[in-house]
Amino acid sequence: MIKIVCLAILFSICIVYLKSVNSELAMPATVGAGIVIASFAFAELATIFSFINELIELTGIDKEMYSILFKITAIGYIVEFGADTIADFGLKSLSDKLIFAGKVIIFSMSLPIIYAVFNLFIGLIK
Repeated sequence: MIKIVCLAILFSICIVYLKSVNSELAMPATVGAGIVIASFAFAELATIFSFINELIELTGIDKEMYSILFKITAIGYIVEFGADTIADFGLKSLSDKLIFAGKVIIFSMSLPIIYAVFNLFIGLIK
């Protein structure tokens, strides 16, 4: 984590310097810095996948439910990263529309989980 924070500070200093020297290069540098920092975060996915596999084995819940939850979480992070990047370009209205689209996609992907919970409640009532 300290490496990522130090890298972000270093990128920030470079980007602020670029804005004063050549403002046209600042935005691509910002996007590139965001991608590099995100790639460091993605390196931790192996630990997350290992933990999720242990949960699947312990609980006995259908693997598809965990797959859906992971996809929903991933979509949330990807949409947030994209929307923040678009907002950095000064396109707040487009950023808001991307967030809305992400919410709709997340809701549609969560329907099987809602269905399973609903069936569980019906089974408990009967």
